[in-house]
Amino acid sequence: MRNREELLDMRTSLSCPYIGGNKASLWRVVVILQIISAILLPSGVDSKINSFNRLEIPSRPQLVIDSLETGRPVYYFGLGSNMSRKKLENRGLNGTKIEIRSMKPAIVPNYRLAFNLKGFPPIEPGMGSLEPVNSGAEASLTYEYGECHGALIKLTPENYEKVMRSEGVGLGRSDQGYDEIIVDAYPYGRSKNPVKAVALRARDHVRLNYDPRPSARYMAILKEGAKELGLRPCYQEFLERHPVQVLMRWQRKQAIFNILFMFSFSSLVKWRGLTQFQSRLLFLFYSSDSSGQLVKLLNATMTTLILFPGALMGLIVYHMMELTGKRPESVKRLFDFLDKDH
Repeated sequence: MRNREELLDMRTSLSCPYIGGNKASLWRVVVILQIISAILLPSGVDSKINSFNRLEIPSRPQLVIDSLETGRPVYYFGLGSNMSRKKLENRGLNGTKIEIRSMKPAIVPNYRLAFNLKGFPPIEPGMGSLEPVNSGAEASLTYEYGECHGALIKLTPENYEKVMRSEGVGLGRSDQGYDEIIVDAYPYGRSKNPVKAVALRARDHVRLNYDPRPSARYMAILKEGAKELGLRPCYQEFLERHPVQVLMRWQRKQAIFNILFMFSFSSLVKWRGLTQFQSRLLFLFYSSDSSGQLVKLLNATMTTLILFPGALMGLIVYHMMELTGKRPESVKRLFDFLDKDH
């Protein structure tokens, strides 16, 4: 589930200090972006029209509040990349480590692994989330037993908060992508003794009513974590069979350059409306597994056209960075992070 927040963190650090600097060689890029913003932004736009600003700040479960106040350990149920101990331990912000008291496989009944948190199509269409099996959201592949397997992780309140910060949760922001929910988690071998644990579910404003295909890269992380954790073979086989989004190399490059530009643009003008509008268009033309070949071809063509302007601008920005030798480390991380098909 970390992918979306990693991308959002990269957006924050990508271009504000750099593109907005005094380097003469980048002056043209600034002018181009400002001209585009003048064209696209209506006169007198008020930030209140941004739908994210109308969202309520989510309340935290009483279990979490009590644990933070009393210092009692918190159980967290991880179902994505957090199933890997190594990855979880290194997720603390600013290079800090996350200390794990215990970590064991567990089952949460009546919930399923979903990928219905809006991502960045087509390269990362959907992110991991815990979804009630009776919510009506359409799954790409259903696990026959109507349950979700994952990692039951015991953490101190301090380390629990580190995990939540890495997911963009608990910061008092109305636009956070996840809600903390309380579930009954059954550790393997203890079928009658559930543990109250915190899990993350996609919030309404970023939750789709169907599961886009996760990227092959993201699913590879889940399968690696499931194997490391020792989840039941039938669940690991379910992950192996799950449909994934596979792109040709040029499609991945186009999507990455588009993300580079969109993040840079939104940071420069302090406005995310263009990114949100493009996301709506991309999901409008997103093809489900059940779509016919003609529909898939049409949608792929429209996706390419939607991404082309941003990808072209991103390519220009990238080469300007290369020519000046001032490519931020965050840009390198963005490409290393996304430019993989497995």
